[in-house]
Amino acid sequence: MNVKEALFGTRQRVLLSSGAVVVAATAAMVALMAGGGGAHEIPPSRARAYSQQQACLLTPANGLADSAVTQVWEGMQDASALTKAKVSYLAVTGPQNAANAAPYLASLVSRQCTVVVTVGAAPDGAATRDAKRFPKTRFLLTGTHSQGSGSANLTNAENTRAAIASAVTAAVRD
Repeated sequence: MNVKEALFGTRQRVLLSSGAVVVAATAAMVALMAGGGGAHEIPPSRARAYSQQQACLLTPANGLADSAVTQVWEGMQDASALTKAKVSYLAVTGPQNAANAAPYLASLVSRQCTVVVTVGAAPDGAATRDAKRFPKTRFLLTGTHSQGSGSANLTNAENTRAAIASAVTAAVRD
């Protein structure tokens, strides 16, 4: 073997060795950037899986800022935590009377709310007036404006967190 052949073979070995080192270093970097290559637990999802049940709140114009609504909303959230029912609210805007609140009530029913909780004179009045039109929906009236209409799907509920949680839990489980 002459010197030229010996040098050429050595160069090939050096280049191949250098290439292998570069590939190994790149693979190590990718593994480190991807999290180390060990088995990792996926953290639990923070999203809540809801049931098909929905509890909806119809409020006066101030919505959740209304002091009369606070206990009711908290009770509904407690019921949601127990039953996995989805809770939402809708505020009646414009004149605060039963006639104006009626379309808002109807929109909650059209959203497939299992139970509609009302707070305030206008929402309570709309539910009292229209409960018979929506026999598959349960209505819970709160506060001093509550007056049952004799409809089987209309119930008065005390405006406390615990009472609302209990009433909503019972309504979505029926």
